[in-house]
Amino acid sequence: MHVRDWVVCLIEPNKFEAQIVRDLLRNAGAENVKAFTDTAAATEALEMYGANIIIASVECTPVDAVAWTKQLRRSTQVRNRKAAVFLTSRAFSRSLAEDCRHAGANALIGKPVSAKILIVTINKVLASPREFIDAAGYVGPCRRAGIVTAGAPKKRRKVDDEAGAAPAPTLDGVVASLSRAVSEWVAGKGQGEACGVALRQVQAFAVNAGDGPLMRACAAFALQLEAKGASPDAARAALEACANGVRELASLDVALAEQREAIAEGVRQAVAKAAARRAA
Repeated sequence: MHVRDWVVCLIEPNKFEAQIVRDLLRNAGAENVKAFTDTAAATEALEMYGANIIIASVECTPVDAVAWTKQLRRSTQVRNRKAAVFLTSRAFSRSLAEDCRHAGANALIGKPVSAKILIVTINKVLASPREFIDAAGYVGPCRRAGIVTAGAPKKRRKVDDEAGAAPAPTLDGVVASLSRAVSEWVAGKGQGEACGVALRQVQAFAVNAGDGPLMRACAAFALQLEAKGASPDAARAALEACANGVRELASLDVALAEQREAIAEGVRQAVAKAAARRAA
């Protein structure tokens, strides 16, 4: 299924995280996205339009997304109870993945959600649709193949446990790490993966603080990291613009709303310009 054919129902109680996911989907080419802050409103809306993709936070209310998925699969009111369901959560665990599988979800994605993980996971599920089971004990995609999982936090190494907990990271610290990673990559001394890891840490700070401009800059930055086919000069310029924009946003007081919005827009435009060069 082409991304332009995606009809997405997004259920996310945190408006800032909802905006991040909407931006990621929009930048990927998915324009038909409806967002809801709770499962009750989403259920009512799904009676009227047939979404083929549902992205829901496990922490939704008044019914959490795991229980809600069970209800959705058994509903005779929604227009498409067979839609692909992607559940997201910070509390990523094997037991939660099993709960999601038995509820009828197609995938569990760990937060914070990155552009690459979200789009790749959706495409993976859509590319290999599983038989839809409608039985007394279970309704949903066939469970025998398991559930697709993505974005699980890496297990802490044993040496970390023995050494004790590391100092809590700070926004200044993770932004500095991101700047170093970008500088090394641009100079041909590092790898893009290091930039992605550092960027996700910055994004987590932005989400927790409800910092809209920083979240939007991070979303654009993530798209640039995943871009392929650009000339070295264009890619280098876009990466440096992204790194500088994130650094400026992290240093400016949130009260300077207009100035910070302009910086975030500058990052977005730099990425859009690089994309236009690739398409030319």
